[in-house]
Amino acid sequence: MLHTRKKEIYTSIFVAVLVGIISFYLLQLDISKSVGLSLLFGLLTLLFPHTRAVEPTPTIDNTVSDNTSYRLLEKKFKRISKKADRLEREKKTTEYFLASMSHEIRTPLNGIIGLTEILDNTALTKEQKEFVSMIRESSDNLRVIVNDVLDVSKINAGKMELEHIDFDFYSKVKASAGIFIPQAEEKGIHLNVSIDPQIPKYLIGDPTRLSQVIINLVSNALKFTDKGGKINVTVESLERQNDHVLFKLSVSDSGIGLSQEQQVKIFEAYSQATTSTTRKSGGTGLGLTISSKIVRSMGGELQVESEEGKGATFFFVITMKESLREVVEERPVVEKRIKLEEKEEVTEVSLEKGFKDVHVLVAEDNPINQRLIKIVLENLGVRVTLTANGQEAYDARISGEYDIIFMDVQMPVMDGIESTHCILEYEKENGLDHVPIIALTANALTGDKEKYMAEGMDDYATKPLDIKILEKLISEYCCVVV
Repeated sequence: MLHTRKKEIYTSIFVAVLVGIISFYLLQLDISKSVGLSLLFGLLTLLFPHTRAVEPTPTIDNTVSDNTSYRLLEKKFKRISKKADRLEREKKTTEYFLASMSHEIRTPLNGIIGLTEILDNTALTKEQKEFVSMIRESSDNLRVIVNDVLDVSKINAGKMELEHIDFDFYSKVKASAGIFIPQAEEKGIHLNVSIDPQIPKYLIGDPTRLSQVIINLVSNALKFTDKGGKINVTVESLERQNDHVLFKLSVSDSGIGLSQEQQVKIFEAYSQATTSTTRKSGGTGLGLTISSKIVRSMGGELQVESEEGKGATFFFVITMKESLREVVEERPVVEKRIKLEEKEEVTEVSLEKGFKDVHVLVAEDNPINQRLIKIVLENLGVRVTLTANGQEAYDARISGEYDIIFMDVQMPVMDGIESTHCILEYEKENGLDHVPIIALTANALTGDKEKYMAEGMDDYATKPLDIKILEKLISEYCCVVV
């Protein structure tokens, strides 16, 4: 009886551990859910053991048999533990690889995109302007590829978190599809957006990820629809339950369509309809994979209906909660467009020597990016001091006065994190006012911002550089604008 009970206990422990490992590493549940699930299964195994059906009389043979079972169980547990450790190491290695590749690719890309923008604002011939336009388009395509690879990697690692905020559903859908109007007109394709008026104007969800899905689907439709074709973005209300709305969003086209075999694998990573598709239409083959995973995280399933030569329809059904936000009547589109243009004109003027008496310290090891950020910041009207690594940045902080510091993270001699720690310690020991430190980095994985701010940095900006973000940071932390 005693040996049988011990066996039941060991079995329940083994089941609990096994369920915990499977739910955490394979099902990618968070740690609290994994622990709860493992405890539940362990308890059920303990309460309803199979071994109680027949209780053999304890004998020497049974004791030997039990000991053998325990040893086998112990060996299995060790094998599972080793496998779990290996999976954890592989996961960390993958995350490190992604962070490194993000930095190594974005750093030169930052220089290419930034200097292209500066070059485009100089006096160029018509032919030179055309070359610059081609460089910009190639750079933008490369940026999309990098973002796609990072996105699918983050989703696979379970690091994508959805927002739950109220947003203008109608505007978001129309704006997401609307960015393709110039391309559609150029190809002679009719792009139409239709939203069921029964759907509330304001919903609660993740507008950014919803927009990403729509953009991927419309972009995909444009690639495979020939001149004179049609693309329809349709949102249809299916059901209302109290303040929850079940709706179907579909993007249909009159393009080349898909065979049954192609439809089976269309949502697989790095998979496109044929091996020649990438060369013909471009892209990474990740857009639909990313969209499928986003929709699944929203509680839906991205599906496709298609026939070869008769176009395709990609669609999903999800539920969103209606927002209590008050619907405010908007001005006519023409007035909004005029306001937007006026705002953009003001912004352009403010970029021209908009700051006064602001001294910026920049720590950046890449010579091209040094030149780029110096030009960009000087065009904003600030004085710039460049340093090539964290040690030089620390020395410059001790010997000079600065209003803000832009700190690259990965640098030789002393990296940005260590330099930040030294600067903070120096300020504390000498009772000095803190100079805001902004992480200026090519790392763009989920959690990077929080990680750098936890190290003592005040904010975070990614490469490729965005001039408006730099201007906003200087305005926020220096508070000196003419």
